[in-house]
Amino acid sequence: MPEQTIPGVLKFTTLFKLAWRNLARNKKRTWISAITVAFAVFLLQLSYAMLVGLEDQSFDNLINYQTAHAKLYAAGYFEEREDFSLDFPLSNPEDVQARIRDVAGIAGASPRLSFSGQLSNGVDLISCFGMGIKVDDGDDTVFKMSDAIVAGTYLQPEEEGMLLGSGLADFFEVAVGDWLTVLAKNKNGAYEALDLPIVGLVGTGNPLIDQNTFMMPLATARYMLDMDAEATELAIRFSQSAGEAATMARIKSAIQADERVEVKSWQEVEEDFMTLVETKRMSSTIMLGLFVLIAIVGITNTILMAAFERTREIGTLMAIGLRGRGIRHLFMAEGALMGLLGGAVGTGVALLVIGYFSVNGIDLAAMYGDLDTGYPIRDIFYMAMAPGFIIPAWLATGLLAALASFYPAARASRQDPAEALRYV
Repeated sequence: MPEQTIPGVLKFTTLFKLAWRNLARNKKRTWISAITVAFAVFLLQLSYAMLVGLEDQSFDNLINYQTAHAKLYAAGYFEEREDFSLDFPLSNPEDVQARIRDVAGIAGASPRLSFSGQLSNGVDLISCFGMGIKVDDGDDTVFKMSDAIVAGTYLQPEEEGMLLGSGLADFFEVAVGDWLTVLAKNKNGAYEALDLPIVGLVGTGNPLIDQNTFMMPLATARYMLDMDAEATELAIRFSQSAGEAATMARIKSAIQADERVEVKSWQEVEEDFMTLVETKRMSSTIMLGLFVLIAIVGITNTILMAAFERTREIGTLMAIGLRGRGIRHLFMAEGALMGLLGGAVGTGVALLVIGYFSVNGIDLAAMYGDLDTGYPIRDIFYMAMAPGFIIPAWLATGLLAALASFYPAARASRQDPAEALRYV
């Protein structure tokens, strides 16, 4: 369909052809402004890929080693969970597990018994977190702890022993086969002690697990804490194809008649970490916004200079019939093309960098050593390639550049043709 001609306004194709030629008339200035935009877009794309990569791997780590997709607690326990209270146990977690077994979207569920305890090698004593896990056909259907064994083996059914976080092993300077003493207060408030051999070391990249946690068979933990058939939580894993919100809704529906239990999503369990994530997102957005603002100011300045230099040319265009709106469109098109050019360069370079590090990763241990980055990530993290962000961000660059050109374009469009033609 042929383009319609509006009196006093250039056709769309003619507008951008003329805008492109105008940019080419002063290549050095155009490229300086475009590189400013390219730098801002490069940082924007790179930061987004890093942020999404960090978050995706952190969320996977939490789900695989700490929170599962959801946890089911006895009423009252969730508010006291940070104290590892034994006063609000699930009295019969296997019965609760049977009630949600047929809920669509659930891939596995397993009871756990969390408690506060101390570990000692006879010389040092350190407070940490204990975890009773169901070894036979239970915990490994929900968590991937068996994949995180860095020395020794995973717990075996009927085996007395413990899995120890690799950071705790470094602290005590112990290895597989050594023994540690577990001290904990049981349900009745009496202290119990138990000597257990280390059968395996786990390295998950999650500081809470690696630096502060040991695991033992659920039966052993129940015996030590005098908890009979009780547990503190029922961890639940969703199938890969299940929608988290829909599955959570089905679980809540399945237990809604029982006021003795409540279910929490992994985001609710890790609400402090999610707050940290939101804070880091906000700080990154503010920082990148400043870079984008600098780029926009650069484009505004470039278009403003061009408008001053081409005053007589503007007068000529007006004298031959181009109206103020046509002049405004022309300068805004120049700004949009400059933004798209810079955005394309910045996006292209960013894609090369993101593509490399999304495959090869970045060794955090080499960069930060044992320093806690705030994200539970195992040694190497990978940038995320996000096509859903890359193209919209590039197009948005053109739009913002066009908007940044509005003021100088509007100023140019308000000139009197006769005065513009006499301008020297």
